[in-house]
Amino acid sequence: MTIGPKKKISQSKWASRHSTWLGLNLKKLKDKYKTTKCKNCGAVKLAYRVCPSCGYYKWKQILTIKSKSKDKIVDA
Repeated sequence: MTIGPKKKISQSKWASRHSTWLGLNLKKLKDKYKTTKCKNCGAVKLAYRVCPSCGYYKWKQILTIKSKSKDKIVDA
């Protein structure tokens, strides 16, 4: 058996606690998902990930990017 709450928590008390928690987590998420410029092509990309426009990561080509038309393959 679990023990439930002794009294009802007021809405303002609940909201103030959750708003503080949300603010702290938003700061963590903001740091987690930083954007940087790709050193190879200069496009904006997520940090620590392969560039979606050229396929490079840390000066090495990881992906071969295909263009919209199926007959061309772009090697960066």
